[in-house]
Amino acid sequence: MSYQLKNLMAETASAFTGLFVINSENIRQFETGEYFIMYAKGSKRLQSILGAEREILILGNAYSDQQVRSVRFARRIIDESEGRLEPTLCVIVHQDPRGNAKLKRWGRENGLAVIPVFTSSGVLPREQEMERLLSYEFFTQDPFDVTGPVASDAQFFGRRGEAQELARKLQSGHIRSCFGIRKIGKTSILHRVLAELKDNYDAVTVFIDCQRDDVFGLDAAGLLNSVTGSLLALKASGRAYAEVDAGASDMPLAEAARQFQTVLSEFDLPVILVFDEIDYITPSNGGAAQWRKGFAEFWRNVRAAYHAAARENRKVSLLVSGVSSRWFSVESIDGVENAALAFIPEEYLSPLPRGAANAMIKNIGAMAGLRFDEPALEAISSFCSDMPFWIRKACSSIHGKIETAVRPVLLQQSTVSPMLEAYGQDEGAALAKVALQHLFRVYPELRAPSLSLIEEGADLPAGMRRTLYRYGISNAGGAVSGTMMRMALMMVAEDVPAVDGQAGEPAEVKPLVNEWAEELAGISYRRNTMERALRALVINFLRMSSLSNKDGLSAKAALLSAIPQKRRVELEPFNLETIADKLLWLELVAVINKHWPLFERIFGDKTAFRDNAQIVNDRPDAHAKNLEPGDVAMHRRALHWLDERIARV
Repeated sequence: MSYQLKNLMAETASAFTGLFVINSENIRQFETGEYFIMYAKGSKRLQSILGAEREILILGNAYSDQQVRSVRFARRIIDESEGRLEPTLCVIVHQDPRGNAKLKRWGRENGLAVIPVFTSSGVLPREQEMERLLSYEFFTQDPFDVTGPVASDAQFFGRRGEAQELARKLQSGHIRSCFGIRKIGKTSILHRVLAELKDNYDAVTVFIDCQRDDVFGLDAAGLLNSVTGSLLALKASGRAYAEVDAGASDMPLAEAARQFQTVLSEFDLPVILVFDEIDYITPSNGGAAQWRKGFAEFWRNVRAAYHAAARENRKVSLLVSGVSSRWFSVESIDGVENAALAFIPEEYLSPLPRGAANAMIKNIGAMAGLRFDEPALEAISSFCSDMPFWIRKACSSIHGKIETAVRPVLLQQSTVSPMLEAYGQDEGAALAKVALQHLFRVYPELRAPSLSLIEEGADLPAGMRRTLYRYGISNAGGAVSGTMMRMALMMVAEDVPAVDGQAGEPAEVKPLVNEWAEELAGISYRRNTMERALRALVINFLRMSSLSNKDGLSAKAALLSAIPQKRRVELEPFNLETIADKLLWLELVAVINKHWPLFERIFGDKTAFRDNAQIVNDRPDAHAKNLEPGDVAMHRRALHWLDERIARV
């Protein structure tokens, strides 16, 4: 045990006296790290604040650079406690100046509300100051903000049984598919299935991510050859899993198909091929014209190899995931028999069952001190059509509007409903519209029937009604599935439709090359929210400076001194609040730069502040810009950098 860690453990025990009763404490090793561990029962007041009924894990280390293993270790301890510890909450004491944000982010990814307690000197605050610190760090995190796929038990709602059944069937040599609208959770369930296979079954798995440039840039022979090469590499290494090693090849299709069939016969274990983002290697991707003809060629040879393996009593399984089932349900493509018809089944990942949607909101909300009564849970799930990603985004918006001082708080339907309507108008409808536009571009036959649902009494064929229900556009009764979906359909209906081109023309490639569309839908909302927070920050700090320095400038004069003379004359007649409301983004930035000593403790690095503020001002979602995914990623990082620092106040 290091002397520094021993002192930090003693300091933590002393600082938490009065807030917790520490029932056990010890030092443990995990991977290459050393940690102290405490099981602590909160006081009645703290239990009420945190919504905790069981003991809480307090974990600490003395490292100046936190690693994700700290959260993984916390997750393991909680899972091994057999219900003794709170399953979604822990406190981590650390000495990393940048650790708070990292630990919270990693906690969300592992289904934990991490309350980080930072100390640079090894000394911690006491009593009320410590209580305020714990409350602030607990309630300001946003557990709904999960941007990537989820697979952990604590974050994986309503799909666990589905994933386990898929893994079992793939182990047995089945062909399965997983179609659904964007952000329905297809990639999350794929990751969960892959984890189930790795942990519980003996199989050889190759994952083919079709959205990769080096994958969809291949032709049918090239992709068959790449899969064959990946299988041979697994055979040689003895490993059980690999992502496809894509590489161009001049090999004729017949030879590539022969080698693919041969390699399948060399495995005694089941061979599982998992295709994600399948739309990229269908005729819908006009940016990869070779798949117009190559689609049927590829699946014809995969089907032949599958049947040959079955004759040799070898197990080969396929899992296909994507948005559009269109190309697996048509009889021919350009007059050529579609080999994928009746080979790949039409199976859909539909929205969450209502009970699972409500449970997700309830469980995640508790991690931020937000509790919802049953009508409020129903209102959120219904508004968002039970789509898990949409629900998370809506709840994240609600989280941002509830003051931390009043938490824990019980939210009722009367409080939640206006917030949902505002969210739908500001961001939600645009986000849902992006998902619908993507669906209609890769599956254009669904556009007119979907829009007909806006009108009462739509009479659709049974097969089409079933498809719209599976995609979550309509409910079981044939009506629009939710308010957010209706808003999006109305926005789509207002757009002037493009002239329908033949399948495979460039018009259909647009959604396939813009993977950041959902982020764009929310960027404007996030920027506006942050700009309002920045205005309030500027006003308050200038006022405090003015009050503390009697001989200095007034807050209004200090603000006006940072902007050009012409604008100063325009704004002079107004009061401070009105002037702040009228300032443009770059003018706000100029005020902060002008009075940097006031804001240095918040933003720290002046150069980093200027750079990130400039990125936000560039507006990647502006019209007529040549947008690249990297622009959106950079903008998100800049927004996160600024958000993180404003949240400190």
